[in-house]
Amino acid sequence: MAVDITKIRAYVDGLVAVSGYGVVNPVLPTDATSALSSSVYKELGALSDEGITEESEQDFEDIFMWQGNRLAASIPGQYVKQFTVSCLEQNAQTLGIYFGGSTLTQQAWGVSIAEKAPGRDIRTWVLHGIDGTRLYRIVVPLGQVVDKGESVWSATAPTQTSFSIKAFPDASNNYSYRYIYDSTLTL
Repeated sequence: MAVDITKIRAYVDGLVAVSGYGVVNPVLPTDATSALSSSVYKELGALSDEGITEESEQDFEDIFMWQGNRLAASIPGQYVKQFTVSCLEQNAQTLGIYFGGSTLTQQAWGVSIAEKAPGRDIRTWVLHGIDGTRLYRIVVPLGQVVDKGESVWSATAPTQTSFSIKAFPDASNNYSYRYIYDSTLTL
């Protein structure tokens, strides 16, 4: 295959959105270009310049043969898919995600939070990257915030709320659905 530098992507813009709290069985996006329903999906706002980090981890059990003590097979085991984001905005969505399980109350002067330990809160997530006219959308039908990063208050950097979203397989055993809008991409 020849090198084609026009196929190098840098997703310099985009968004992360989550289905609203208590939204049951939201309609999943099925392409990279359709607008997200604002009654179902809520954007998290500005993200740090690190963007979205995607991780996959799978265990393998190596099976060795007696003859020659050679590797005969590597059996796939547990699989984990996770996405990490850092939000720069403090808004209703990021506070609700970061303080999941807590009671957030609107006050005349702002918001009060009675913080509790988070419970299980599985929602649909949409991660969307933009590189000019090329779009990359990942839909995680069943995702849960599992790791919350440090929230550092500093005079030299904005306060960020960081968290990781662990994907669970849906009824079709899919962890995510990906839609890449790029006419130069062919199989």
